[in-house]
Amino acid sequence: MARLASARTPHLWKFGVSLALLVGALSSCTTTARVTDVYMALDGDGERKRNIFFTDSKELHCVIELGIGRPGTTIEAIIRQNQSYDFIADRFFDADRVLANVESAPKPAQGIQKLDLALKARGPDGSDADGQPFPPGRYQCEAYLDGKLELVSIFNIDFPPCPTASIPPGSLCYGFYKKIDVCPKYGDTSRDPARCRCTADKGWECDP
Repeated sequence: MARLASARTPHLWKFGVSLALLVGALSSCTTTARVTDVYMALDGDGERKRNIFFTDSKELHCVIELGIGRPGTTIEAIIRQNQSYDFIADRFFDADRVLANVESAPKPAQGIQKLDLALKARGPDGSDADGQPFPPGRYQCEAYLDGKLELVSIFNIDFPPCPTASIPPGSLCYGFYKKIDVCPKYGDTSRDPARCRCTADKGWECDP
């Protein structure tokens, strides 16, 4: 369940990337290195696992679990977009775009280490774009060990449900939603008949 969009016009998309390496408390006595798991989550610890996100998600995390028992190991995470959305034609289309990557050389350690690749929306110029949407589509996080692909986690970014609370008229919607989307003015579960329609240039246009 995930979605993404742009400020007013959904053109170029970029991701902000940050990296964290956590070490668990499990015992390990190996002299090898391996990727044990890769998955997507809403948090860097991987507690809130997801494979569906929305365009209005604040950030996404690809978490790679590792067992590192030898020095000189290189781990790389890549986010690849396999499907994107054309807002003008109102359709999804196949793609093959590498949107973010991070490389790390974790030191040998007892237990399971977690490599966290955090993604945040960026504007077309690469600057921070807090509050901007992620582009909808299908993605995958690829985990590489010393240049060899080990595991893949597939996830989707989808358009979100209608807002839970009242919609401020004129507020940004296009990119988070399609311009044909209609939502209840006073919240998704409201029984009031007033509606708001998403427009590309004026935001939400709502009934009086």
